[in-house]
Amino acid sequence: MNRCLHKNSNRLWPGVLGVFLLCLVLGATGAGTREAVAAEPGPVISLVIDGKGVATDVQPLRQNGRMLVPIRFIAETTGAKVEYEASAKQVTVTQKGKRIVLLIDSQIAFVDGKRVSLDVSARIVNGRTLVPIRFVSESLGYLVAWDNQSGVAHIQTKPVEDRAAVVQEASNPYVVQSGDTLSGIANRHDTTVQELKQNNYLSSDQLVAQQLLFLPKGAKAAEHPLSKEVGDSRMLTNRYYFPFSDASWYEPYGDSYGSDREWTESNDGSVRNHEGIDIMAPKGTPVYSVSNGTINRIGWNTYGGWRINITDENGRYRMYYAHLSAYVPGLQVGSVIKAGQLIGFVGDTGYGGMGTVGMFEPHLHFGLYLNNNGNATDPYYYLRYWEQNKVENPFS
Repeated sequence: MNRCLHKNSNRLWPGVLGVFLLCLVLGATGAGTREAVAAEPGPVISLVIDGKGVATDVQPLRQNGRMLVPIRFIAETTGAKVEYEASAKQVTVTQKGKRIVLLIDSQIAFVDGKRVSLDVSARIVNGRTLVPIRFVSESLGYLVAWDNQSGVAHIQTKPVEDRAAVVQEASNPYVVQSGDTLSGIANRHDTTVQELKQNNYLSSDQLVAQQLLFLPKGAKAAEHPLSKEVGDSRMLTNRYYFPFSDASWYEPYGDSYGSDREWTESNDGSVRNHEGIDIMAPKGTPVYSVSNGTINRIGWNTYGGWRINITDENGRYRMYYAHLSAYVPGLQVGSVIKAGQLIGFVGDTGYGGMGTVGMFEPHLHFGLYLNNNGNATDPYYYLRYWEQNKVENPFS
């Protein structure tokens, strides 16, 4: 869906300071201190700032049910000033007249000179100063949300953008045929052109063959239903989610399944078929599982880079998410995943040995395979249908 389509929104909140706030303390669950371990299948991101995954050179820690994150890395990306005084063992953050002082290994801090008590102290790990997220965030006016399912902190430092428009009635999808017009479709289905345009957020009367329209409430059953274009109509339900949230920007996408791809591991000049749909999106865009299931493969693949394969809960399909920049913490083969669960972040990895990046523009490659024989199937129309069911922005 084109992010040019928006719902009206008057939500604006006061100018909140730079993302550096990432050092706040999050209401994360779990006891004790948890550091990233070598068992992770690849790069891991635990922070999402303004809708993008943010990688840090020191992984955040969970301590006493709180999250600590490296402050300097985040502060410097947003213009906040951070100073560390080794003799006093304190870190000072200033931005737009706000001044916060945290004492290392102490649960005492100061906000504009006022003393406050913390649940957990700031600390130094591998030369980086880690501070409690929620405290810093709330002191600066940011919004913070903790995704316990994925172990990721979300921080919003600026007004939330309008959400992409989603059709109100999506139960009666129609596949546009060659020569179709809006008036003809409306007449044949006992509805009106105006209702068709309103339900589909159309700004013009122009149609393209194989375009998906959703007939409005009260219309007749579609003459050319989507169920005839897909191999398994059981997947046309709201139990499945689109892999991007309702707050994510991505480019309009077409059916790239079956197109030629010239890069091969053998580099022998042969051409292979593209076994999925590419959706272009900025690096770091969160990626969500479309279905309930279990991870059957995760890690590096020469073609897909950092990728995840998830077998759906019914054992009929395997969903393939490729070219990721990173995963969320704790994923491994055998992990049970829920539909709409955050699993990773858009990247540009693949087409080479482990760690290869930059061979193409960042995007998500989504593939769909039959589990019984491994054959690929075109997921285009499924994605178009699931596009009406997205994970909500935690700050919406």
